[in-house]
Amino acid sequence: MTGVKRADGTDDRLVACHAKPYAYAVFACHLTQQTRAYSVSMLGMDGTAVEAVAVCHADTSGWNPKHVAFQVLKVKPGTVPVCHFLAQDHVVWTRSG
Repeated sequence: MTGVKRADGTDDRLVACHAKPYAYAVFACHLTQQTRAYSVSMLGMDGTAVEAVAVCHADTSGWNPKHVAFQVLKVKPGTVPVCHFLAQDHVVWTRSG
């Protein structure tokens, strides 16, 4: 990683939209609470530069304990923030100002 910048205008509430497989552009969107978005700059071993969006969920206490994030991290809901990158065809909306 060469840089991480918090997305402008975020106040811990975001709207995340996830692309769904369909003949037309269809997104499933939801409002998140206690979630922050970040722009992440990375540089590959071959010098290729990429930008990605990551989100961090600060409060996971209400999540299903069987969520894959808890299985991978070997933690329980509400004990640690969970961060992940968004797929290329997903969108995050933040509040301006």
